[in-house]
Amino acid sequence: MIPDISYLILNYNPEGEKTAADCLAATIDAFYQRKSKKLTCDVVLLDQGSVSGHRGWLQEKQGQYDFSLVLLNRNLGISGAINWFVRTCKSPVIGLITSDVLITSGMDEDLFEKAQIQENFQITPFTDKSDLDYQTWTPSEPFGAEHVNLESLRRGKKSLLDSVLGRKGRAYVRVIGSELNVMFWRREIFDKVGYFDERWKACYENNDFSLRCFLAGGCTAVSMDSFVWHYHKMTEKNQARDKCYDGYIDKNWSEKNRRLWDEKWPDVESYIKIYDPLKSKTIADYPKLLKKFTHNIHLPYEQDKDYY
Repeated sequence: MIPDISYLILNYNPEGEKTAADCLAATIDAFYQRKSKKLTCDVVLLDQGSVSGHRGWLQEKQGQYDFSLVLLNRNLGISGAINWFVRTCKSPVIGLITSDVLITSGMDEDLFEKAQIQENFQITPFTDKSDLDYQTWTPSEPFGAEHVNLESLRRGKKSLLDSVLGRKGRAYVRVIGSELNVMFWRREIFDKVGYFDERWKACYENNDFSLRCFLAGGCTAVSMDSFVWHYHKMTEKNQARDKCYDGYIDKNWSEKNRRLWDEKWPDVESYIKIYDPLKSKTIADYPKLLKKFTHNIHLPYEQDKDYY
């Protein structure tokens, strides 16, 4: 039977660093305690080249929860892992759970429902820690709480016009760029825009995909009915971000990544600010952007990665 949703729990902890492992343990435990009993699902944990001790611990967690465990001997990167998973699973909706988040009860059902809205090419929850102000909100409950009261979030994000007219309005904020911690997609989105650009193992990969979603007529939606706790910047704390380019790009990997962005999206900031909320705007409001970058929308599964 094809499940409603397939989840990818993505892990890269090359040295089995304890703090990151503890966060992953909390991520897995919270996920299984709080995930919906109404949605059928498959769960795959993909580990990318961790040390043997960490792998043994993951196998113990697999025995506890009975998820599918894939142990790779190298790092595919965030882009490669998502692409592999999309091509592998069969469900109509795909969910990414990074290794440093605690979901809250009801989040999955909400994101699953909002993923059915045609303009929502990606759907993500609000969170307590993010590099983006419009994705961040601080609840009154203590970190890790299972239930979070989101009423003040909804009131704060409701537009003035909707308030004056007494309209319900959208229950999500329309954006382009977002932080990648939990994300849901309809499978058909990958037919429209193709796959993540695997030349970025980390950094820029989601900005690239999000911009392509917008060019293809969609948006990224940040749901006002969902929340996830985020340990935040774990790949920097355990140095996984640096290590993911080992053997591919020299120490100047961040400069290389920026050059790649500038080559693919030259002067894009002069056409649109990808970190400004869209409000009601669509790609139809940016004809010059579409004309300039239409060729970037679709990316096939088989790619020339151009690793150094």
